Amino acid sequence: MSRIVPVALATTLVAAGAGLAFVACTGEPAAPPTPAPAPVVEAPAAPKVEGPAPTLFLAEAQFLRGADGKPKPGAALITMWRKEGTSWTSSKLEDPDSNVFHKALPDGKGGFYTIGAEQAFLKHWTKKDGAWAGEGLWNPKWEGKFNRVRDVEIGDVTGDGKDDIVMATHDSGVIGVGSWNAEGKLEVTELRKQPDTFIHEVEICDIDGDGKKEFFATPSARNQSSGKSQPGQVVMYQFNEAQPVGKQWEETMLDDFTDSHAKEILCADVDGGGPAEFFSVVEAATALEGDKAVVKHPVEIRQYRFKGSKVEHTVVATIDDKQNRFLIPGDFDKDGKTDLIAAAMKTGLWFLTQTPEGGWTSTNFETNSSGFEHASWAADLDGNGELELYVAADDQRELRQYTWNAASKTFDKALIGRIADDTITWNITSGMF
Repeated sequence: MSRIVPVALATTLVAAGAGLAFVACTGEPAAPPTPAPAPVVEAPAAPKVEGPAPTLFLAEAQFLRGADGKPKPGAALITMWRKEGTSWTSSKLEDPDSNVFHKALPDGKGGFYTIGAEQAFLKHWTKKDGAWAGEGLWNPKWEGKFNRVRDVEIGDVTGDGKDDIVMATHDSGVIGVGSWNAEGKLEVTELRKQPDTFIHEVEICDIDGDGKKEFFATPSARNQSSGKSQPGQVVMYQFNEAQPVGKQWEETMLDDFTDSHAKEILCADVDGGGPAEFFSVVEAATALEGDKAVVKHPVEIRQYRFKGSKVEHTVVATIDDKQNRFLIPGDFDKDGKTDLIAAAMKTGLWFLTQTPEGGWTSTNFETNSSGFEHASWAADLDGNGELELYVAADDQRELRQYTWNAASKTFDKALIGRIADDTITWNITSGMF
């Protein structure tokens, strides 16, 4: 189990904006029945740090309560947690053009990109006169029920030496690939358009070691409000510039699920020998028995190996839960091998380590952490050369930091701050701001 250590905390809130309609993915998040953590003593706030500092970005949806007490969707929300010495301060950014931010990605130049839903938006944010201003780069509208940009990754997938922006969307089955033209404008090519299809996630890496990056995506049938799992696939795209325009993207099926689907995929060089390895997290397969959804098999984490034209997979771990939406790589225990952290919806945080035989072992090191998304992120924000794990425990309404303790061979837990009520955290990223 993790141990609790205190951190200093200071909070500043800045808010503005209006509300729009929001429809969340289905599910009933709930905290596991475990004891509450020991109280954390908050130290006095440190003096304000001038200039850029390590900052966490929480991409969120928020709900406002009207006179009738019922929650109504508010403006898309980003909460920025800035590390100033040993303390953390928070500020908020709202965008009334959407009612949820699904992700924020720093651009490395002092700004950042966001993706939103209802409306679907890709925006680029920069500071102007001391305030954040967003420029709309893509605002697609389709014929389906929803218009959402659900995930985004940045990398050169067209081989022209420039980073592209790859986006997953709901619910017209579109994968958007944005490339910059000679005038510096983003042009988005829409791939795979298909009605009633959710693209949950995209991932970019060089999987075959040829120096060119592929990207991966997870299409599925529409989310089911009944609790029954829907079928889905994992697909890979490679850019072939030798083909005529309109036929340059070649799709390969990596996995095809008949009774479930993947909402989380990962590319990471876990064996350290290159190229990257590929993983998927398959949601639990559920079926309706009467009016009750019954789990037929639990969450599976699969690792894929490419052998010529064939793709094989092995199940490296199972988690007794309905869903797991974050799989985070990193050498957390400092043994020189890449580990994985799996953040399951109800059962908590799982630590996956490699065995000498080439397999994996899993430990449920934190059971008092849960959430519908259970957003997690790894970064070395204190600059000591060691990764920290950052987790939005929405059910416990806490943003937490976990660091490896070599003496106890487990993680120490620290409270960064409280997560506001009536919010859902969809993602965590970080940068210098």
